[in-house]
Amino acid sequence: MRDFITCLEFLTRIRFSHRTDWHDDDFSRSVPYFPLVGLVIGLFLGGVNYALVYADTPLFMRGVMLILAEMIVIGALMYDGFMDTSDGVFSARNRERMLEIMKDSHVGSNAVIALVCLVLLKVAAYTSIDSIKLSYALIAMSVATRTFMVNYIVNFKYARKTGIGHMFTQYAKPIYSYIAFAVGTVLICLCGLNYLYAAIVAFVLSLLLARFLSSQLGGLTGDTYGFLTECGNVIYLMAAVYLLR
Repeated sequence: MRDFITCLEFLTRIRFSHRTDWHDDDFSRSVPYFPLVGLVIGLFLGGVNYALVYADTPLFMRGVMLILAEMIVIGALMYDGFMDTSDGVFSARNRERMLEIMKDSHVGSNAVIALVCLVLLKVAAYTSIDSIKLSYALIAMSVATRTFMVNYIVNFKYARKTGIGHMFTQYAKPIYSYIAFAVGTVLICLCGLNYLYAAIVAFVLSLLLARFLSSQLGGLTGDTYGFLTECGNVIYLMAAVYLLR
């Protein structure tokens, strides 16, 4: 339970403890629980969507409210990584300079444009999927993209010697990936096979994107985990638009 709470408190804004004695192996042991944290996030978002549908909320407003609900439950951690990676990778500089840009706290034009496109794509998908099916899609999407994150942590080299992401990779074991994917697949299948098909599409494209980032940066970083998770969310939703018709 301690490892699950560690994972939950890092990936969301939910707090059960006030721990200050964090250790690298605490984060590493929490990695297999990522799909379960995805389930918590998905249930929250799915519940919000259901409530908005029940309240007969206008379609576009419902899409925007889901973006706000996501910010409430997970904060801006993934968006921060998405924007930092966009600034660095799209800068067309050498590897070392890209990594420096990603560490810079300032926000560049690449990050702003990328974030606007990301939010617009999410809202477009939210308003294109059947309202009831969307609740299940949000659950499956959240489980899937947090499961994919385990693959990035376990199976890709870390590009820096230090960093938040390094705390997860340092002691992570290969078996964590098998456990996470087994749990994630079961949870997604409970939503339905079409939701699993969308997850497969998202996994393949996200994996290709991860390989591209790794080739550009010499590995992945904590920022790229956020970038890949947000891109995975959008890819999943776009696949769901067609597969859930």
